[in-house]
Amino acid sequence: MNAVLFDIDGTLLDMRGVGRQSFVRALESTFGFKDDLPYINFAGNTDLNVLQQVMAHHGRKLSEDDCTRFHEQLPLELAAASHKAELILYPGVRDLLEKLSATPGLILGLVTGNVEACAWIKLQQFNLHNHFVLGAFGDEHADRNNIAALALERVRTRLKPGQALDACFLVGDTPNDIAAAHSIGAVSVAVATGKFTTEALKAAGADVVLPDLSDVPCVMELFTSS
Repeated sequence: MNAVLFDIDGTLLDMRGVGRQSFVRALESTFGFKDDLPYINFAGNTDLNVLQQVMAHHGRKLSEDDCTRFHEQLPLELAAASHKAELILYPGVRDLLEKLSATPGLILGLVTGNVEACAWIKLQQFNLHNHFVLGAFGDEHADRNNIAALALERVRTRLKPGQALDACFLVGDTPNDIAAAHSIGAVSVAVATGKFTTEALKAAGADVVLPDLSDVPCVMELFTSS
């Protein structure tokens, strides 16, 4: 078996700022903060880590109840905003996921900084959600490396007795995705569809760098031949 784990934002799709706007609205709804988050970099970040950064900025200690309330509110804001947004699906993504999910010997999963409910909302906008059988999410850990490790653990639980995991790939668009891949011994496949150029992704140590996922036969060969 091979496993292919995908980041979402900047890798598969672009929400055109809706995610950030929803975060801002959820902060105000939950905590009363009026904060446009100019000090936050969302690229490669996780929702839990962003929430921790915001709370520290406002001098407030983050409690378990805070997390629960915020993580319940955020998907509500995202769902409401998504219907009005101009959303972008990157080239080749739909065709690639359809082919990968229909290929025997492959497990498709998610490694994303999104709260789980938000991850599914984003994928549902393009009817991509049914291609993924597992995932690990940004409300489970603040550190992306730990999210990747949890996803790999869930991959292993899906192996049948006697099956081995031959290769694991982690596809993302930021240096944090590359670091997460290497932290679990996965092949890092970086795509330059987000904020980072191919040169920056190579410099960050990606094993494979692609401009995007539009060359579906080439990408399929990569994920099935190892």
